[in-house]
Amino acid sequence: EAAMPILSHTVTGYLFALLATVVWSGNFVVARGLAGALSPVELSFWRWVIAFLAILPFAGRSLLRSLPLVRGSWGKVILMALLGITCFNTFIYQAGHTTDATNMSLLATTSPVVMAAIAHLFLHERLSRFQILGLCVALFGVVVLVSRGKLDTLLVLRFAQGDLWMILSVFLFAVYSLMLRCRPNAFPQKAFLALLIGIGVIGLIPPLVWQAATTGLSPLNGSILSALLYIGIGASVVSFLAWSLAIERIGMVRAGIIYNSIPLFASLEATFVLGESITLPQMIGGALVIGGICYASLGDLYAAKRLLK
Repeated sequence: EAAMPILSHTVTGYLFALLATVVWSGNFVVARGLAGALSPVELSFWRWVIAFLAILPFAGRSLLRSLPLVRGSWGKVILMALLGITCFNTFIYQAGHTTDATNMSLLATTSPVVMAAIAHLFLHERLSRFQILGLCVALFGVVVLVSRGKLDTLLVLRFAQGDLWMILSVFLFAVYSLMLRCRPNAFPQKAFLALLIGIGVIGLIPPLVWQAATTGLSPLNGSILSALLYIGIGASVVSFLAWSLAIERIGMVRAGIIYNSIPLFASLEATFVLGESITLPQMIGGALVIGGICYASLGDLYAAKRLLK
């Protein structure tokens, strides 16, 4: 009987991780589907305005109380917001103009190994043999993806622009994720997210004003508003809260393995919603990327358990 609450805690943890992953995967489908309707800046701006309005009632009071905690660290906080909110998602939406949702989601899953590589290079954190081998396998999978499995593409460097934008966004997200360590421990997560979103929205105002003055803004209709509400509330607030609960219950490694199923859900959603087809290079590259990341994660977990025995 004592084991039942633990089992229930674990099951709900996996369900929360699955919920976050399924909703997040839809973001790549929206990025591809709205590529011709809204510019990347518009899509990112409206997404985060909606997210800020959605999270403010739950985090506004603690945000105001916690602001003194970032005194002396405003430069780092602003840089985090510009990287993780202003630029990262805008680059994803830019990628949606020239590559498909499946490729975007597959490239996004390389974030853990990129984080490990950056931590090794700049923070001098050691990489385990599992991480090194997993990184090599995942990077080879990326090469297969961006080259579409054709050697001549590699020789003349004819990559799809969207793949390059997506790779750049992965590096930005990795830097942003590592910088999250700068969050004061006493600053509540929801309040800190609200702060980053608010600063990130301010960072999107100048390019939005520039677009309004040069080419004008795109009109919004019912279907566009529905998509914006999905990514603004679902992919930005609901998924974040579900992910936080998942990590509390099952830990980062187990939750990360669920996260690696994003390409599966994104490809299924893209097939049904956008009519995209899955190619053989995508299947091979995706298997290499996900396999490399799972090997690195599970290998480290196994090594840690052996040390504890």
